[in-house]
Amino acid sequence: MQESVEAHKVTFRFGEKLALEDVSFKIPSPFYCAVMGPNGAGKTTLLKIMLGLLKPQSGWIKIYGYDPIKNSRDVRELIGYVPQVVNIDQRVPITVEELVAMGALSKTIPPRIITREIKDRIREVLDLVEIDDPSALFTELSGGLRQRALIARALIKNPKLLLLDEPFSMLDFDMKCQIAELLYQLHEKFKIDIFLVAHELSPCIELEPTVILLNKRVYAVGRAEEVLRLENLRRAYPGLTEVPAGFILGEDHA
Repeated sequence: MQESVEAHKVTFRFGEKLALEDVSFKIPSPFYCAVMGPNGAGKTTLLKIMLGLLKPQSGWIKIYGYDPIKNSRDVRELIGYVPQVVNIDQRVPITVEELVAMGALSKTIPPRIITREIKDRIREVLDLVEIDDPSALFTELSGGLRQRALIARALIKNPKLLLLDEPFSMLDFDMKCQIAELLYQLHEKFKIDIFLVAHELSPCIELEPTVILLNKRVYAVGRAEEVLRLENLRRAYPGLTEVPAGFILGEDHA
């Protein structure tokens, strides 16, 4: 098994609308990687291609040497996915334990029963994300605890790679930093590769992630101080405005 995640000239269109164009990068494992770009940059589309949910019109992606389309079963075994939006009916009283169990039960055939073995594994991953009460209702959790529960659901099958779509969304800055630190601890302690997409990288800058600057195409890859330079940001963010104290990227970036 190859020890990297690699994209080669990936192009994807939704009809006539270009989402990604000639996207190429190679990130050797182990990595803590963050993809940064504006709205409409193709960040979520890239994740869906990595998951095998979308097939590029040209180019390819390899997850540790596996093609997400041709080797979908192998890739699903390697990846844990944390989506940005979770469609859970607010009227359904699902507990944290039941939510996390979904990550294990999705691999079993009906009837899907939470066995003692699954309960023990749920306890393990909840301890990792620092959630004390598995009986708590998911819909009543704070934003930060919801994100921790979703990370636990992705962890339950022991993935080699965590893909996270906007894990800092709708959180205050302190909570964003806590989630970034949690992911880094998982990376350091359990050697889980982290690949997240985000509007802003300030919560994890001190953790020195590998940064991919993306707006339909890749403008730079490398350490944050190498990538987040004004000349690169000007190309990736057409709405960038320079001010005496620095610059504004046009959304929630400054």
